[in-house]
Amino acid sequence: MTLIDPQEYREAFVQYLRKGTPIRFETKNTRPTTHYVWRTRRDGKVRSSHAEREGQVFSWDDPPEGGHPGEDYGCRCTAEPYLSQTSEFMEISLQGVSGGGAAWSSRDFVNHYYRGNGRGVTVRETGHLSAIVEEYMAQVESKLKDQVAREARKKRDGSFTDTFYNTYGMTGVVFSIGDTVIGGEFSGSAEERHGVLSVEGSFDFYLRDEFADPADIGIEVIDPGETIFENIHRPLDNYLRGRTGLPPRGPQRLGVQTGEPYSITDDWSGTLSGQLYLDPARSAYG
Repeated sequence: MTLIDPQEYREAFVQYLRKGTPIRFETKNTRPTTHYVWRTRRDGKVRSSHAEREGQVFSWDDPPEGGHPGEDYGCRCTAEPYLSQTSEFMEISLQGVSGGGAAWSSRDFVNHYYRGNGRGVTVRETGHLSAIVEEYMAQVESKLKDQVAREARKKRDGSFTDTFYNTYGMTGVVFSIGDTVIGGEFSGSAEERHGVLSVEGSFDFYLRDEFADPADIGIEVIDPGETIFENIHRPLDNYLRGRTGLPPRGPQRLGVQTGEPYSITDDWSGTLSGQLYLDPARSAYG
């Protein structure tokens, strides 16, 4: 199919209205594609009904009310060829997720609470970053793609940024981490052509959490049996020994100790590339 500049048809139509100049047959009947993308001048002079059509796809065989771009009186809109063979996709790749030591058990998290002197740890240091990121992406990947798609449509051409964060339940992955805050920022760019947006950019993710009182009582019970003995049986035994003139069996050990909360954090990155329709009504994203 022969392609022509849709501006040529508009100008020919204007000349017909103003001077009665006939529109050449080949200009009137040759169309670049079966469909077109409605384009306005995107300024304050665009009539509201035409502004609503900006970026929408129409068929040459089924004109909207008032006709095709440039056909209504005073219309400055144009028809941009629409290439319908577009395949939408949005792909996210992650970096900086691998690495770390052996996975910590719940006891390791508790031990660090009492013996780590408040030193913060990274999630990869606990050996759980890959599992947490995998669960996080399972919960949010489609939402992240939709969010980026919406922001890309707002910008249409040029650079843009967007932030995101929320609390996510990770108890089923790492019980000691539980509910944790994960967020980040997307920085990218969009380029629109023929009603299709090309989007690319990068993510910076972060996780922020704190391991506080593991028992919610401010103390650790080292050993239940030992605690009962030290706090009940030993005081009673020493009291009876004192009544009979015998020395006590030794100082009382309470069997408890306090701990120090510590931060659990980490960061990783990712990239996104995609292609999607500018018109959200035709798109699987947004």
